[in-house]
Amino acid sequence: MQRALVRIAVFLAAFLILAAGILLVSSVAQVAAAADRFYLGAGQGVFWVLMLLLATFFLAPIVLFFRLPKPLIAPKEASGPAHDEYLRKRRIQLARNPLIAGVPLESESDVAAAITKLDAEANAVIRNTASAIFASTAVMQNGRLDALIVFGSQVRMTWRIASIYYQRPSPRQMAYVYGNVGANVLVADALTDVDFSGIVTPVVTAAIPSLKGAVPGLQGISHLLVNSIANGAANAFLTLRVGMIARDYCAALTYPERGEVRRSATIAALKLVADIAKEQGTRVAQAAWNGVSTAVQSTASATVRGTTSLLRGGKEQP
Repeated sequence: MQRALVRIAVFLAAFLILAAGILLVSSVAQVAAAADRFYLGAGQGVFWVLMLLLATFFLAPIVLFFRLPKPLIAPKEASGPAHDEYLRKRRIQLARNPLIAGVPLESESDVAAAITKLDAEANAVIRNTASAIFASTAVMQNGRLDALIVFGSQVRMTWRIASIYYQRPSPRQMAYVYGNVGANVLVADALTDVDFSGIVTPVVTAAIPSLKGAVPGLQGISHLLVNSIANGAANAFLTLRVGMIARDYCAALTYPERGEVRRSATIAALKLVADIAKEQGTRVAQAAWNGVSTAVQSTASATVRGTTSLLRGGKEQP
């Protein structure tokens, strides 16, 4: 399944690159034809000069990218020469990290303890990002805008997590992290089994006790509120999952198995999303309820004033 998804992604990328190339060549040909109209015979020179510039523009970043040092990737072996060499390079990298300045890095257990300290920093970034996404997507309720916010926040969060472990991650290191995060996120196993409405309904009823009863007019509001907060909880869950996958790849001392990383990230995200839903969902529910209450009170006051004015006007008539 995972290999099929990778093949489809590669095929789509190749197709898009080919289509973009055809469009660019067509545009260059049109410019060359226009040059021929100004000066006969100039079109061929203009065509090849522009093609050379385009080739340089696209090939230069690729060449520079592959000339960068290879990313530091944990070996599959838990011992042996490859593992020892990886630990040596990891110690050098960690020694330059100001977040763990002064922490001993002599033995493998010291390295593990230093990475555990970095894990705490990464966990704070993951939780704060998920909380912000929960609140923003639960309030705005705009599908396209929500998707952009979630995607942008997750990309930025992954960069920040990598920066915690690597400080100044190279483009190749980030390509490694983003590639593995994306490959794991594409496999959305067990996501459809999560009942986010069931998670947030107790939060809403606890925040607004009057919604527990069958108060006329409140059923529609409670349903809308539960759906809105459930949407925020779903986005927060996905963000937590992405962050934990990125953390596991950055912190690994041996190459992590994708299936195990995916399962552990899903379980940990489910545990945390309930806490975030309780914390942020209560604020969203109370804010929404206060807005509804204010609107109802204003409407009721206006109705009373209008009725009073009408009655007084009727009494003054002969």
